Amino acid sequence: MADDKLRQELLYMAKLTSKYDLTNMEVVEGILRLEGERRILDSVFGKRFKTRIFDVAAGVNKDDSCVICGKPAENHIICNHCLETIDESPYAKSKESAKTKSISETKDKIKAGLVNFIKTSKSDAKLNFKTTLSYILLGLLIIVFAIQVWILGMWLSIPDYNKQVEARVSKEKPEDIATQEQAYEQLLKDFPEEEGYTVTFARYDKEYVGRFKIDKGECCQDVEEALSDEESYDYFIDYDQVYVFYINKIDDVTGIVGMAEVNDKSQILVCGSFNDGRKTDCLYRFR
Repeated sequence: MADDKLRQELLYMAKLTSKYDLTNMEVVEGILRLEGERRILDSVFGKRFKTRIFDVAAGVNKDDSCVICGKPAENHIICNHCLETIDESPYAKSKESAKTKSISETKDKIKAGLVNFIKTSKSDAKLNFKTTLSYILLGLLIIVFAIQVWILGMWLSIPDYNKQVEARVSKEKPEDIATQEQAYEQLLKDFPEEEGYTVTFARYDKEYVGRFKIDKGECCQDVEEALSDEESYDYFIDYDQVYVFYINKIDDVTGIVGMAEVNDKSQILVCGSFNDGRKTDCLYRFR
């Protein structure tokens, strides 16, 4: 369900970016007002998207990177590659195809029912109200049955997309590094390009570096909620610099989008959707 929620968010963000003029503050305020009621954009990418469109409309944006992959974006929000990838994804096509097929089948059933009703009326002028009502009810039942069959087919096809995998942690041993290139090479050991992963450097960061103290496989939120004030100070205060990368892997049946933080010991924290059932907005100790 978490992966489906993230796919829905990404598709929603892509449609808003493609359909509306997000440099218009009135349009952006309308979107954010609706978002306040519906709470669709709750992931780390959704929150970043809401902040970015407000900054763009207000004319204060200084960041031209894509809010999903971190690469340059001509519209200052989502790059063309991510827009095309999301629009061409099986999830987006299945949504559009299902909508079109449902409308077409409904029209055909209604048309067939009406044609049959007219022919029957012409051939038998004495057809009474009870018989007419029976035909109408029969047509409605056929339509309802067709919709139920379509829903069942969609339900059975869901497991074929973004199959959940077992949560994993790195088997690589940490080693000292000193440059961004070395951090990139270390990350490729766990997310290799030959397996379809794209790793992109985003920035340097110094916030919450103490999270590297959690054990492998642990979620930062679960640990931080149990910390006392004194423990929180020791946990968060750490002035070492870390390298932040974006990771994605989108193919016919898989959608992996996330980010990784790498410190100077090549230890790794990951956050996002990795098809392993974990919360998408929580940092996990991976290596």
